[in-house]
Amino acid sequence: MNLIEIRDLCVAFNGQTVVRNLSLDVRPGECLALVGESGSGKSVTTHSILQLLPQAGTQTLGSIKYRGQELIGASPSTLQKLRGNRIAMIFQEPMTSLNPLHSIEKQIGETLLLHKGLGGKAAQARILELLELVGIQKPQERLKAYPHQLSGGQRQRVMIAMALACEPELLIADEPTTALDVTVQRK
Repeated sequence: MNLIEIRDLCVAFNGQTVVRNLSLDVRPGECLALVGESGSGKSVTTHSILQLLPQAGTQTLGSIKYRGQELIGASPSTLQKLRGNRIAMIFQEPMTSLNPLHSIEKQIGETLLLHKGLGGKAAQARILELLELVGIQKPQERLKAYPHQLSGGQRQRVMIAMALACEPELLIADEPTTALDVTVQRK
């Protein structure tokens, strides 16, 4: 069974079509890249999978199924169970995705608590493991840091750690290496 099946996806904002008749499948273990010029609808397509587009002025037609379950028009509770848990996304710009009022530990920990029921020392150990995995130097010292106290590359790595926290089946990356330095991009 496919993880994702998109059929005849059309997305329009205020009557202006930005994605037209897109169909694709993503199988377990498969890596798929959407390639196109700026403004061609790549980010709109990825945001459509998790139903993250603004409702006002947006018209979405077609079908997006995760393991056979329709996502277009899915209930908020259904989407909440999938987002971050079974399907995770690494957003393009971490400064707009991370909460400036919460520490890195709290933000990653919230994901672990919500989806895995993991708290306390177990959560902190997993957070440290994730920060090490994504290349954060001295992760213990970064736990109490706020997003503005990190470099752009460090913020992007935190976003990657958050996306990997629950070991999702599907990981959507919207230009995840844009803010990383060249050495880390290669990794």
